[in-house]
Amino acid sequence: MESWAVSHPLNTVTEDMYTNGSPAPGSPAQVKGQEVRKVRLIQFEKVTEEPMGITLKLNEKQSCTVARILHGGMIHRQGSLHVGDEILEINGTNVTNHSVDQLQKAMMFMRAQFDYDPKKDNLIPCKEAGLKFATGDIIQIINKDDSNWWQGRVEGSSKESAGLIPSPELQEWRVASVAQSAPSEAPSCSPFGKKKKYKDKYLAKHSSIFDQLDVVSYEEVVRLPAFKRKTLVLIGASGVGRSHIKNALIRQNPEKFVYPAPYTTRPPRKSEEEGKEYHFISTEEMTRNISANEFLEFGSYQGNMFGTKFETVHQIHKQDKIAILDIEPQTLKTVRTAELSPFIVFIAPTDQGTQTEALQQLQKDSEAIRSQYAHYFDLSLVNNCVDETLKKLQEAFDQACSSPQWVPVSWVY
Repeated sequence: MESWAVSHPLNTVTEDMYTNGSPAPGSPAQVKGQEVRKVRLIQFEKVTEEPMGITLKLNEKQSCTVARILHGGMIHRQGSLHVGDEILEINGTNVTNHSVDQLQKAMMFMRAQFDYDPKKDNLIPCKEAGLKFATGDIIQIINKDDSNWWQGRVEGSSKESAGLIPSPELQEWRVASVAQSAPSEAPSCSPFGKKKKYKDKYLAKHSSIFDQLDVVSYEEVVRLPAFKRKTLVLIGASGVGRSHIKNALIRQNPEKFVYPAPYTTRPPRKSEEEGKEYHFISTEEMTRNISANEFLEFGSYQGNMFGTKFETVHQIHKQDKIAILDIEPQTLKTVRTAELSPFIVFIAPTDQGTQTEALQQLQKDSEAIRSQYAHYFDLSLVNNCVDETLKKLQEAFDQACSSPQWVPVSWVY
């Protein structure tokens, strides 16, 4: 049970004021030029696995106040705090002199974007005090007073005590210091061949050396109530079976899943219908559309241009259907937004049967993609059996849409 003391500005109509604004009997008189505030003690049940769903800021008096309340979050559901409330005390401890950063620590959750084993870390001051975690784990940040070593605990773990983890700055420095000046490019997994990476407002600025090297460490996240994922993204090496899975999903659930027809500059074939398999446009028009940032991804294949428009995906969403995308992994940063709300599934090749040269190459290409982009994946499946893969994929997708979900904080604020 959490216990907070908060100060809230009184309205002209409250239990302590008359409707004309004059002081009510027994209430503090309003001092001219000053704001009357009411101090109240609130108590609420704090679920360990669920963040409170608020952000804090310093007001003009340098007091810590509630800046935002996340709709559907714990505090919003309980109605215990309001925007503008000043935090005075938490569980009997006076926090009037605490900074926003100090108070926010208890409400900070991060998704790990790399695997970490303290026993293999030569920089950690005490290996036994380290916290082991894997890519995708949600870590509650308990303390970050040390600029190099934060303290945290993995959500859902039976271990309640906190452990040391490298801070984002330390991890990014570590990776950048050993990174190659020209990192290798992941193999293409697109049916269109190699594509240019589309850069627009969705992509982070790449002015720093860390962004140029695509260095990742942690991603701040919040836990939202269940909501519908609008886009299903399939990632995998070319030849792993993504197209088969995509077509099977659409065939089995035509009222649920839709593939956005790409645009192309190649001439239509006799059996092709405009807007069904492809949208056919001129090279000049496609070039203009690319310049206008209308494509989430585009490229060329056998002398013709191909690409998928944002608008095509949006039209599917307006029909209350799920858009299925099979894109280059480099495009994940572009589509991983609140606007598209994607559920990203990595399809890995079979690990059974005879290890032919072709399968070994497929596994090698797949591992190259996984090692570079695993922090984007919501689910990874080994495609040993298509029917089993389809079943697991649909179950996981439905589960994601019907359960509370951890999402990037940028999707909310």
